[in-house]
Amino acid sequence: MTLKRKNILSYLLFLTGLVLLNIVADLFSLRIDLTEDKRYTVSEPSKRILENLDDVIFIRIYLDGEMPVYLKKFRSSVREKLDELKQYSRKNIQYEFRNPSEGSNEKRYAVFKELIQKGLSPLTIRENDAEGGATQRMLFPGALVNYKGRELSVNFVKTNQKLSVEENLNLALQNLEYELMNVIQKISRTNRDKIAFVEGHGELDDNSLWGISESLSEYYDIEAVTIEGITGILDEYRAVIVAKPVERWSEADKFVIDQYIMQGGRTAWFVDAVNIHEDSLSRGETTMGLVCEHNLNDQLFNYGVRINPNVVQDMQCSKVRIDVSLPGMPPDFRFAPWTYFPLLWTPPDNPITKGIDLVKAQYPGVIDTVGNSADVKKTYLLYSSEHAKVTSAPLVVSLSQVDEKITQQVFNSSYLPVAVLLEGEFNSPFRNRIVAQYITAPGFKFIPKSKKTKMIVVSDGDIIRNDVNKAGIEPVPYRLGYDRHTEYTYGNKDFVMNAINYLTDENGLMEIKNRTLKMRLLDNTKIAYNHTEIILINTLVPPAIIILGGIIFAVYRRRKYLRF
Repeated sequence: MTLKRKNILSYLLFLTGLVLLNIVADLFSLRIDLTEDKRYTVSEPSKRILENLDDVIFIRIYLDGEMPVYLKKFRSSVREKLDELKQYSRKNIQYEFRNPSEGSNEKRYAVFKELIQKGLSPLTIRENDAEGGATQRMLFPGALVNYKGRELSVNFVKTNQKLSVEENLNLALQNLEYELMNVIQKISRTNRDKIAFVEGHGELDDNSLWGISESLSEYYDIEAVTIEGITGILDEYRAVIVAKPVERWSEADKFVIDQYIMQGGRTAWFVDAVNIHEDSLSRGETTMGLVCEHNLNDQLFNYGVRINPNVVQDMQCSKVRIDVSLPGMPPDFRFAPWTYFPLLWTPPDNPITKGIDLVKAQYPGVIDTVGNSADVKKTYLLYSSEHAKVTSAPLVVSLSQVDEKITQQVFNSSYLPVAVLLEGEFNSPFRNRIVAQYITAPGFKFIPKSKKTKMIVVSDGDIIRNDVNKAGIEPVPYRLGYDRHTEYTYGNKDFVMNAINYLTDENGLMEIKNRTLKMRLLDNTKIAYNHTEIILINTLVPPAIIILGGIIFAVYRRRKYLRF
């Protein structure tokens, strides 16, 4: 065989081997993550969901066009994560990036309006130019997900006023896999889970629950249920929500929800300890805060929680609008801190509360855990700030209290718990009682101890309530967490959504949120002081190294071959 034929054969063998290697790599998806925090590793719950997809999920990401450098890096991370998910979905994940700002002003505003209506939250970026001016740009760091004719929205970045822009983006990057997989799981389910809102005990009405109902209905079927002592009426629901009851629960209704829990049902309780009539306050009158007689305290106590008959006040609080004008003068409305509306701290190490903004509460009570059962794990979810105080019921509440001096000497209680997660096996409060009178379904058997299940108890029913504008002919509800006076949106919706998702999560998807990625940020102070030097070093040093290396290699070759 001639040398020429050998070279051709070697070349063909090399090409064949290269093609086979690419085919094998594509079939087996061999990927190695060498990063310290495993940021490119897809979790096992995500893999299971992706492997079971039976059709294409198309994701349209509205994060393209002109944007700051830090958002370009975030866009690259989104692309890398989607490529990772695509590998495990047998190519059932398809995506494209779009620029929502392209085209004329009229077209751009129409696109913005459509995206907002579909659930994408805009992010306004303010940039300074070289002349000292500033420009604003509206971006939509989120996506619309389509599957078999259905469409859901997902927002990647959730603004948290406690964090810097870099920290918010880093948190969004940590939660990126969860946000994508959560919407993929929900949209690809053939049978959607059902969520029940209990009615019949003075719970919040439809307008007051509009914000959370709209958000939950994207993923679940929502229904209102009146128990009326009917055994088993809650059994078909994945989770049950009790939203601020103010009227007394009968023992028959308590038995029905207890047996739902004993069968493994998941519950979220938003229950006030003290009842305060805000209508009286809005008219400038003084009102009394009295213990709320909903008759649920003994049942919750049995499960491991005590809601104390008191109200938490906090120096870290929202504001109320009050009229400071003198009698007979035109109204003069001003904003003043209202310590009865604390802004609750959210622990950063729990998947339910990680990264969400402060949660606005209204007259919450202190919640305690009771009992020492090893079968129930208890985790606090919401706290007051380090400057709070407690007032026991009955108490007098008046808007004139805004004039009282707020000092740390008075607000000397720290991190008072307001919400708790309970997980495990619960004993029924009816286990030592005669229960035949409560059983209405033939063949129903009383269960004295539950399967493994979860419940969340919050000592403030207003956390799940959205404001309603009643000034017009028809009441107009606001989104949950939105403060119409300050025009700021707190983390109430994210907290409630995360809580319900955690209760209904069977794949362990929420645990992805516990992943922590280390922030490796540039020192902005050093960059500002050494701007020119940094540019020169990064521009000139790499080419200089290459040129120097070339010169050394040329000299070496010259000296080596001149010897001969």
